[in-house]
Amino acid sequence: MVQWDYAPYSQWSNKQVMSQTETSAEVKVKIMLDEANLAFSETSERKDTAGDRKPDGSAWEEGRMEGEYDEADYQKILDLQMKAAIVCDEHPDLEEKTAKLFESINETNGEEVLNTVLADENIMVLSKAAVTTFILRFPTVQSFVNKGHPLVLAMDEYMLENADAQNWHDYNNIAQERGWLSQ
Repeated sequence: MVQWDYAPYSQWSNKQVMSQTETSAEVKVKIMLDEANLAFSETSERKDTAGDRKPDGSAWEEGRMEGEYDEADYQKILDLQMKAAIVCDEHPDLEEKTAKLFESINETNGEEVLNTVLADENIMVLSKAAVTTFILRFPTVQSFVNKGHPLVLAMDEYMLENADAQNWHDYNNIAQERGWLSQ
């Protein structure tokens, strides 16, 4: 597993964007690859085993997450996590591939790497699971700031100073563009 710095993704790019809530290709692909790679760690923590994945095999503790989602969303989250775990089981090479792709990103090739990621069905399953789960858990900017997501905790002062919560907008933009919230 690759250890990532949880600095706000939007600070990674030196490019200016037209609006504070727009997300560059570079930031999108970094989020998608970071989350895809993280799925391998989450899969290793599951209570079920490869070849016998079930939604209730999630390592999430229902009581600990109480109040973060409604029951229908919780079931969607468990299903997404299970699908991601199956991809991790069937394609262990993706852990290294996502790490290498992530490390290859620079301010001039974000669009190219994003197109590579979009063309890989399995990376997309992993990215979709994580980004959709994020938005189901944090449906609004305020919920993101209030619930103590690691991106908020790591850069608490930054997040409090920037009420626009760019990280939340980045995740939301990806989910909206891909149509993941309507599926």
